[in-house]
Amino acid sequence: MKICSGIYWDQGRREVNEDSLALIQVMTDRGRVVFALVSDGIGGLEEGETASGYIAEKLVEIFYKQIMSLIGRRKGKRSIKKSILRCLYGVRQELVRYAAEREIRLGATVSVLLIWKRKYLIFHLGDSRIYLLGRKKTRLLTMDHSDGGNGLLKCLGSFPFQYPDISFGRIGGKKGFLLCTDGFYRRMDQTSFEMLTPAEAGEDEQIEKRLQGIAASSLKKGETDNMTAVYIKVL
Repeated sequence: MKICSGIYWDQGRREVNEDSLALIQVMTDRGRVVFALVSDGIGGLEEGETASGYIAEKLVEIFYKQIMSLIGRRKGKRSIKKSILRCLYGVRQELVRYAAEREIRLGATVSVLLIWKRKYLIFHLGDSRIYLLGRKKTRLLTMDHSDGGNGLLKCLGSFPFQYPDISFGRIGGKKGFLLCTDGFYRRMDQTSFEMLTPAEAGEDEQIEKRLQGIAASSLKKGETDNMTAVYIKVL
């Protein structure tokens, strides 16, 4: 399994960038393992950058401390799911404690993608998104947890724990995965998605140029939000 990838991370026209991301590739005796996430701090609440940054930090930590070991010991998706769920629950407890000490409320979306042996596992809370791009078709793999306006129905933060959407799939042929926050995808059009099909996206440098071009187009269309994207092509 060969991987090409790229990232885009920019505060847009906001004073603070409340988005966070991670992209990790590790070679193991069972092949290449890829771990990626995007997280978007909730607007209107305090310290969105703290929430998204802490979520990303702890998920990366659990990837190295537990998930890599589980994959190396040939454990299946059930064991991996339990590990990530425990991590998300622990993150929520820490965010509750942090918020109570400062008398604030904070939270963030989180969309996680794990790829190994041409399989993928997704965890999702909020209105960031994960797309699957094929030769002719683009499919949204996540559902927006929002009320259609500015309100989120699910997130990870200083609130009661909400169970994430979890999905599993297999990767056949050449595919691309796009993880992105709402500031990045909100003004994307069909041409933007066509630029990111596996045949068009190219190698790492070209992928990053494509992401930059999509973001620049969104800014011209009036986008003001933070913009974050991670693109992974599986060959």
